[in-house]
Amino acid sequence: MNPPNQQYYGQYPPAGGPPPAQPGQPHPGYQQPPQGAPYYPPGGSPAPGQPPHQQPPYYNGPQGQPPVGQYQYQPQQYPGGPPQASGQYPQSQPGQYQNQPYPTQQPPQGQYGQPPAPYGQYPPNSYQAANVNPQAPAPYPPQQYGVPPGASQWPQAQQPVQGYGYGVPPTPASPGYDIAQRAYYAPVDTSSDVEALRKAMKGMGCDETALIRVLTSSKYDNPWAMAQLVGDYNRRFLRDLAKDIESETRGDVETALLALIRGPLEHDVRVLIKALDRAGTDEDALMDVLLCRSNADIRAITAEYRRIKGHDLLVDIKDDVDDTLFRLYSMVLAATRAEDAAPVIAADIDRHVTELQRATEGTIGANAISVAQIFTSSNAAQLHALSEAYQRKYHRSLEEVIEKEFRGDMEDALLYMLENAVNRARSDAKRLEKPLYRTPRKDRLFINRVVSLYWDRNRLDAAKAAYQKYSDFRTPLRSAIKALLSGDYEDLMIALIRERK
Repeated sequence: MNPPNQQYYGQYPPAGGPPPAQPGQPHPGYQQPPQGAPYYPPGGSPAPGQPPHQQPPYYNGPQGQPPVGQYQYQPQQYPGGPPQASGQYPQSQPGQYQNQPYPTQQPPQGQYGQPPAPYGQYPPNSYQAANVNPQAPAPYPPQQYGVPPGASQWPQAQQPVQGYGYGVPPTPASPGYDIAQRAYYAPVDTSSDVEALRKAMKGMGCDETALIRVLTSSKYDNPWAMAQLVGDYNRRFLRDLAKDIESETRGDVETALLALIRGPLEHDVRVLIKALDRAGTDEDALMDVLLCRSNADIRAITAEYRRIKGHDLLVDIKDDVDDTLFRLYSMVLAATRAEDAAPVIAADIDRHVTELQRATEGTIGANAISVAQIFTSSNAAQLHALSEAYQRKYHRSLEEVIEKEFRGDMEDALLYMLENAVNRARSDAKRLEKPLYRTPRKDRLFINRVVSLYWDRNRLDAAKAAYQKYSDFRTPLRSAIKALLSGDYEDLMIALIRERK
């Protein structure tokens, strides 16, 4: 056994974060500040008696950004002055919902109708059961972050720690976004499938039906299983599966198959490169990849982009968008969004509602930066609560206010985040419908959105149910695909939404 990995054996490691603390010792990066003292997370050297800081397994971000799992607030540099650090809120005043729980909270992203997964574990997606490593031992008991020496667990009533993380565990990276996940994937037998793939593309012509059958098999629902299939094919035949598909297929079938075999992380990066490397930026693609993502996913995307392109993503975004939108994406790429487990605090919601009103209807000329700061620093549950509180306090929907006060790409980005927080399934359904019924039809955008949902079975099922309920024609997604598409392209899209022909 590799000694450095012993502490992870049998336990899903935190996404890009430090390894679990030893019992009885505080975890680095989650130290509890003294009562009444300001909170300064650990910076350079660890405090006496603390274990050394660990290097995150996936972090390769630019200097000045906090590594995964270490909650260090870094002031963001924006023209006009630094924004306020999210999570640093004053004490509630009398009359501001003191000691009252906020109403309904939105479930964490991708968890429709089910409780959130325990920290450090996959959500119960359908592919998980088929890829559990039977040789892995039972996981260790969950570690308690921020526990003082000698204490065994958190107190029952815990005040949120200052900083964007609220003192809660970070949201794990999505499947396929953290290389540490590979250790918990049980390899599958790909021998017959790699032979079938080669046979389908060997000689004259190409058997697209065979390619679709193999690559959309339930055996490869897990991104790491798909990566294994691609690697086994390349080693078996000393070829490149992606180049073979490019040479043997054409059009939308080629686009969708390449998106599938690249896996979710590389596909996101390829979408960004294409969106930024042409005359005119594809703002829809930028929003699809970067908005409403966990901090762990954002760090993985920026690191992979730097690996492929050789420079930072933010540099390319700055060259392609206006200054206001650049500031919004600067906030997004800083990866300081409240984690999914961060609480909804009524007093903070009330204060943010007042700030939103002053930055929009309460001034001549909306303050886009203030609105963007609140939106990009809030998780889905907090943003949903903001929308409901704004309606109650000012008797207008926050969506209407954004549509009135903003125009163009900034309006689209803010509405994207708001709609995703209020009803993610409905938002996904509408984003599937729009490119299908545009004139001309935007097939690449539709393919990108279908493939991104393919890797999250729960979210895909929720989007399909919402499509039939909220689409303009109230038809199932499968029926819309069959009516508008044809041939191998139709068959592939039906397979990617996990429906039968």
